[in-house]
Amino acid sequence: MPFLKTVEVYDFIKIFFGIDFYFYAISLIFVKIIKLINMKKLYFLAATLMVSLGASAQNDTLTEFFTGTPTVYGTAGGYLAGNNEYGDLAKMQLFDATYGAPAGGSINGVLLWAPIKADAGGSFDVVIYDNNAGAPGTVLGSTTISLADVDTTIATGFSVAEGTVLYNVAAMFSSPVNVPAGGSFWAGVVLPTAAGDTLALVSNTGGDFMDAATHTGEFWSDGSFYTMGDPNNWGLDIALAIFPVVTTASAGVTMNTIEANAYPNPASDVLNIAVAEPMNSVTVVGMDGRTVISSAVAGMETTVDVSPLLPGVYYFTVVTEKGNVVRNSFVKK
Repeated sequence: MPFLKTVEVYDFIKIFFGIDFYFYAISLIFVKIIKLINMKKLYFLAATLMVSLGASAQNDTLTEFFTGTPTVYGTAGGYLAGNNEYGDLAKMQLFDATYGAPAGGSINGVLLWAPIKADAGGSFDVVIYDNNAGAPGTVLGSTTISLADVDTTIATGFSVAEGTVLYNVAAMFSSPVNVPAGGSFWAGVVLPTAAGDTLALVSNTGGDFMDAATHTGEFWSDGSFYTMGDPNNWGLDIALAIFPVVTTASAGVTMNTIEANAYPNPASDVLNIAVAEPMNSVTVVGMDGRTVISSAVAGMETTVDVSPLLPGVYYFTVVTEKGNVVRNSFVKK
């Protein structure tokens, strides 16, 4: 039977500095994002969210919905936006025309702000779902992230009009996921399930996101779906720090119509790109809009030296001999 779940607010400073804490002995405070700026282990990457890749398409990281005060809500045995004593299976956010979802194009990956983890060797999935009458429907794409790869001591930031949005997990799909014809989709995290594994996301503060009754949700332990704003659930008007990275196609442009593969992703030294037809050029653009790599190539496979690049998310564009365009993103670690 539905019931109201209860929460506490965790001290952000303790979370980011890794100071030991317990579920029942925690400071119940709201920490404004300005306090994070002074943290020695935190660095910011000022970024223009709309990155032009020529006249045919734009890349965007959907963050406009996440305003207010970043918060981690704790429960008696876990976290509202993570593993908890209720056995919640997944947390997700709905993106539609109101919150920047493009009517066409693709979803390249998802950025997460996940400052808390306990790693017993497990992993979690980042998933894109179709929107089925206001609930997550068919799985359109997913990728698995090892908890060992989640660095909770560092977060990268976007400077946006509303403030600064942070992330420390870049979950990029091996192939872009097409935005559904209806223009709306859910992006979410299927939580780790192994004993000793925990993951928790940041949310904003209750009252900061008034569409939580329709746009922020979770799967309970029995697989049933509830929104965060549902009075039979948490009853909180919050959004989660889940930020899809999308590419929007302009009219008359068809993207990613040919098979392509880029690996490893994340990449540290080289990025291998293989396309199903001969290539003419490869261009790499940073999230600040600057072209950082541009080269003529030949053949159906090429290797790009990304070792000089700073850590972060980048977009690459391949133009083939036939004029087809392939766009995707990767993470430089």
